[in-house]
Amino acid sequence: MTVDAYALAGRIRRRLLRPARPAPAGPLVRLAAAVTVAAMLVYAVSKVYMALRGEVGMPGSPAPTSVQARFAHPAAAQAANALLGAAAGAAAWATVSRRGARLPRWTVLCAAVPACAMAALGAAVTLVGPQSGLGRSGWGVVIDAVWGGVQVAAWLVLVVSYAVRTGRRPAGGSARPTGWAAAAAWGAFACALAYGAMKFAWALGSSFLMRQTPLPRAALDELLEGSSGAVTGHWVSVAPAVVGMAAALHLSDRFGPHGRFRRGLLLVGSWTVCVFMLARAVGVLGYGFAGDLRVLYDPAGVPAEFADLASYQARWDLALWAPYWMLSGVCWGVAAFCYRRRAPGAPARDRSAPLIRSRSVISESSQDAAA
Repeated sequence: MTVDAYALAGRIRRRLLRPARPAPAGPLVRLAAAVTVAAMLVYAVSKVYMALRGEVGMPGSPAPTSVQARFAHPAAAQAANALLGAAAGAAAWATVSRRGARLPRWTVLCAAVPACAMAALGAAVTLVGPQSGLGRSGWGVVIDAVWGGVQVAAWLVLVVSYAVRTGRRPAGGSARPTGWAAAAAWGAFACALAYGAMKFAWALGSSFLMRQTPLPRAALDELLEGSSGAVTGHWVSVAPAVVGMAAALHLSDRFGPHGRFRRGLLLVGSWTVCVFMLARAVGVLGYGFAGDLRVLYDPAGVPAEFADLASYQARWDLALWAPYWMLSGVCWGVAAFCYRRRAPGAPARDRSAPLIRSRSVISESSQDAAA
C-alpha cells in the first residue's frame, strides 16, 4: 500500500513538472508576443513612475482626488501593479521562448489566462468608465480604444496558440479536429451559448447588460419596459442560438461524418454567420468599431439630445459588443475554413499515421527481399 502511494505521488509529480515543449511559434504569434511584452514593460515602467510620485493612475492621466483618497499607501499599490505587469510580460515571453518551453504547461497557462482577462478588463474599464475621471475624448479615446484592442488581441493569440501548440495529439490519429480547428469550433459554440443564455435570461425578466445595448432611444425604452413584442423577440432569438450551438458541434465533427448536402448546408450557414458578424463588428451593420470611434471622436456630429446616450452606447459597444461579434465571426470563419479543408464526409485524422504505416510496409518488404 505504501509503495502504491509513493508510485502515485511520483506519477503526479512527473506529470505536474513535465515540460510543455510547445511546437515552434509562427511569425504572427511572435509578433503578438513582442507587442504584449512591450506593452507590459511600458505598463510596469509607468507604474514605477507613478509609485515614485505617490499617485494612483497613469502618467498624464492621474486618478481624481476622490480616488486618490481611497489609497492609504499609493506608492505600495503602484509598485504591486508594476510587479504584476512584469510577471505578465514574463508569462507572455515564456509562451514563445526556449527557456519557457521547459516550464510545465499548466504554470504558463495559469499565468497567461488571468493576464489576458485583466488586459480585457482594463481596456473595458478605460472605455466605459468616464465617470472615474480616466475617460478622455477626441483622439485620446481613439488611441485608448485601438491600443487596448491590440493588447487584448495579442493576448488572445498568445493564449490560444500556446494551448494549441502544447496540446497532446493522441497516438494513431484523432477522430476529431485538433488545434486551431477545435479551438475555433468550440469558440463559436461558446459565443452562441453566451448569446442564447443572455436572450433566455431577458425573456425571463432579467435586465443584465440590457441598458448597455446599442439601440435607438425608442427601441431601448421598449426593451427596458419589457413589452410583449420585446419579450417575443427574446424567445425568437433563442432559437438561432440553439441552432448555432448545434452547428458548432457539427463543425467539430462531434456528430460526423456528414453527407454532401449536410456538409454544404453547414458551410453555407457558417460562412453566412461569419460575414454577418464581421460586418456588424466592423460597422457596416449597426454601431461597430468604425461607428463607435466616429461617435467618440466627434461627439458634435450627434444631435444634442442623444449625445450622452450615443457616447454611453458607443463606449459599451467598443468594449463589449463589437469585440464579441468580431470574435464570433472569426471563430465561425476559421472553423468553416478548417472544416472545408478536411476530406468530404470524413473526420479529421492525423496525417502522420499513413506515413508511419507506409514506412513499416517498406521496411518489411526490404527485410523479405534480404531474406
